[in-house]
Amino acid sequence: MKRIALAIAGTVLLSACGHDTRTPVALGTLVVPNQAPWLILSPGPEHVELRGLDSTLKFLPDPPLAKALEAQLRAGVQQDYFPNLTIACDDIKAGMKVDTDEAPDTVLLDLSLRCTINASGRVSSHAYAVSPTTSVPAGSSEATYAQALGVLLRKGAGQIGTQLSTDVRASRPSP
Repeated sequence: MKRIALAIAGTVLLSACGHDTRTPVALGTLVVPNQAPWLILSPGPEHVELRGLDSTLKFLPDPPLAKALEAQLRAGVQQDYFPNLTIACDDIKAGMKVDTDEAPDTVLLDLSLRCTINASGRVSSHAYAVSPTTSVPAGSSEATYAQALGVLLRKGAGQIGTQLSTDVRASRPSP
């Protein structure tokens, strides 16, 4: 009986050792009040993984990644708004990686989503994918990589926002 109790205790300790540790990442500076309910994103991934290091790091964005991305896209596309425009985005994917052999001081964010633009009844669907990078000294701490997520998300949202703006302008109904 003692062996079973020790085995259970050992299993509990191993599971608590951080094999699935998620580091909180504050993204509050990327979120502005919702001024444009015409652009919405469905919930995205709960966490963002950083691969390529000795161990995989998992970052838990707060507020959630989709909320920060939505705010950035709204701000980027606001100037192209016209009456009866709605944009709904889903299928959000995000992952970070470091190529320790080729570029150990560069972190890359693979960011993609799909958006449906409804411009006064004219509906179009578009897929967007970007891979912004930023410099992080090789061997940096987990906190430094966590900060890189905010930088990369801002860059990626800007790149997607530019593409989305082009598609919104192309969807604008003729007068």
